[in-house]
Amino acid sequence: MSFPFATGAALGPFAALSHFFFLLMIAAFSAALTWVMIRLNISDVPNARSSHVRPTPKSGGVAIAAAFFSGLAVLYLHSGTARLPSGQFTWFLATSGLMFGAAFWDDLAGLRAGVKFATQFVCAALFSFFVAHIDVLAFPLLGEVSLGVIGHAMTVLWIIFFMNAFNFMDGINGLAGGGALIATAFLGGIAFFAGAHFVYLGALCLFGAVLGFFVFNFPHGRIFMGDTGSQIIGFVFSGLAVIGARADIGQVSVMVAPALFACFLFDVLATLCYRLWRRQRLSEGHREHLYQISNLLGFSHQRVSYIYFGLLLLNGVFAAALQAAQPSARLPLLLGGILLHAPLGLLVYGAGLRQGVVHFPSDKG
Repeated sequence: MSFPFATGAALGPFAALSHFFFLLMIAAFSAALTWVMIRLNISDVPNARSSHVRPTPKSGGVAIAAAFFSGLAVLYLHSGTARLPSGQFTWFLATSGLMFGAAFWDDLAGLRAGVKFATQFVCAALFSFFVAHIDVLAFPLLGEVSLGVIGHAMTVLWIIFFMNAFNFMDGINGLAGGGALIATAFLGGIAFFAGAHFVYLGALCLFGAVLGFFVFNFPHGRIFMGDTGSQIIGFVFSGLAVIGARADIGQVSVMVAPALFACFLFDVLATLCYRLWRRQRLSEGHREHLYQISNLLGFSHQRVSYIYFGLLLLNGVFAAALQAAQPSARLPLLLGGILLHAPLGLLVYGAGLRQGVVHFPSDKG
């Protein structure tokens, strides 16, 4: 038996229906596991940096990971084309599984920041050397440039940066989960038309896994994904971006993934700059992301999330256009697309200054 797969307009009604029902099965499995996790009640107790006010189960990431890995295993066993060579696939599962285990332990008992970073580094490095890495980038005027060993370093930095950026954005109901749904939907569509079989079906599995969790997470926040969810989504998504660019049958530009999350990346980068400007330690917890400042200004969790969902939809259209652009134009377009969010950031910071939520370096607040 093989999982029906074709690309582009060649996807027939039977194959399309099979993909849809497969997605629903993953989502149902994820939803059932999420319900179990709510009953187990491994709680996130609120503190001064939290956006919630009562203890809430935080193990939704277990359901996301289990559903994703199960779906991926089924595809590997039954798909004729949407698969990596066995060695690469084994290492993809191994590194993802190690990341899941470390993040789950962090949710249960807590890990020191150094241990968490070391685990991220090991997983990213193993992925780079045994699954896929960025070995070529196109630059304006220069064209394609071979990166050599620098490509491995860039791959590791990309995976670690994205994992942490996504984790930073998991702070209010639905934001990270909804963002993952929108981004994976666009990634799957772009990969489908590019003929990147593995990335398409990997995105399909991740979408279904997050969807089953999301119905319990938004709008009322009955359960959080925790570090388990944010770390596994961050690792898998950033990994699929590299696989799509270098190891799949078709090619998806490595610029597509950051373009899909351009609003998230702008929020993270703006926050890092703001905290550096205030001479604050970057490793300390805080509530100074743009989405958190918006919440402190009186916007509800749902309203903030909906604003970001709108931006993410625009980011998806932008990413599709980026995929169609000339390779040498993609990097400047990506940087420009991220910077286009600056006016919104300035509006939030301006309102925060007026209401005393945002402070100058000389302020004691």
